[in-house]
Amino acid sequence: MQKLLSGQMNIDDNVLYVPAGTYRAATVRVFDPANNAWSIFWIDSRYPPSTIDDPVVGGFQDRRGVFFSDDEWEGRQVRTRFIWHVDGPDSCRWEQALSPDGGLTWETNWYMNFERMAA
Repeated sequence: MQKLLSGQMNIDDNVLYVPAGTYRAATVRVFDPANNAWSIFWIDSRYPPSTIDDPVVGGFQDRRGVFFSDDEWEGRQVRTRFIWHVDGPDSCRWEQALSPDGGLTWETNWYMNFERMAA
């Protein structure tokens, strides 16, 4: 992860190992101080580089961040939710869930664990 704009923005470059094969993706996060909210954009190397999904938008309270967006999955409208859990200064967890019913029920479909590495 690299901070930009004095910490108002950051970006990371990911290598993802999945059963279908390895691919790369980037996350761009931008903070809006007027609304006290972060917008998180996902850029996936499996799709054309000009394709950037709409961001999930939200923020942190204590050590938990919650972010939402409206999206499409397999031809149907869904609500997307990201939850960040900050476990300590060197580790955090992330999960993604989709809701086909506007947020009444959620199906978590992706987890990631992060740990800070020495430079």
